[in-house]
Amino acid sequence: MPKLTVGVLLFDGYTIMDVAGPLQLFDMLPDVFDTVTISQHRGTMWTNPPMAGTPMVASHSFESAPRIDILLLPGGLGTDVFAKDPAYLAFVRARAESATFILSVCTGSSFLAASGLLDGKRATTNKLAFQHIQSFGSSAIQWVKQARWVVDGNIWTSSGVTAGIDMAAAFLTTLVGTERVKPILEVIEYVPSTNESHDPFSYLTEHDHWAAITQAP
Repeated sequence: MPKLTVGVLLFDGYTIMDVAGPLQLFDMLPDVFDTVTISQHRGTMWTNPPMAGTPMVASHSFESAPRIDILLLPGGLGTDVFAKDPAYLAFVRARAESATFILSVCTGSSFLAASGLLDGKRATTNKLAFQHIQSFGSSAIQWVKQARWVVDGNIWTSSGVTAGIDMAAAFLTTLVGTERVKPILEVIEYVPSTNESHDPFSYLTEHDHWAAITQAP
C-alpha cells in the first residue's frame, strides 16, 4: 500500500501538544505515513509570537504542499486570527476536498467551522473554548459537549489538547489495527481514553472561559 501523507497546518500561536501528541503516534509508523508541515509561507512558526515560545518549521507553503491524505488541524490561541484568514480557509477547503481524512485537535475545529465543512455534522472542541468556537460556524453544526472526540464521516474532531492523542490512537486503530497501535502505546507508556462519548472536562462548557485565557499574562 502506498504511504499516506499527513499534512499539518501550522500558524503562529499554535499549541505544541496539539501537533506533537498525534504526530508521536504517526511517526512510529514510518512504513505507513510521511509527514509534512504547512503554512501560508515556509518558515518558523512560534507558539507565542513574535519569536517566543517553541518554534516549529513549516516545510511547505500552501503553494508547494504535496497532495495530502490526512489533514491535521491543531488549535491554539492563533486560531482566533488564522481561522478568520481567507488564505487559510481557502487552503483548508481545497485540501479537505481532496483529503481522505480530516482531523482537528482542540480549537483547530474553528478552521473547519469557519470553512463550512462542519455544516450538518457533529463535532467537538476544547471545552474551555466551547462557546467561543461556536461563533466561527453556522447553527447547522451540532456541537457535542460530552465527547472526548467525535467522528462524522471522514472528519474527526477532538476536545482539548491531550484529547488529540486519544483521538489519534482511535483513528490509527481503525486504520492499521490494534496489533500495530498497542505496541506504540506501550513504548510511549500512554493509556488512551477509549470512550469517545465521555469527556471528564465537559463541565467546563457551562461558561465561556476563552476571554480569560486570551487575556492571561
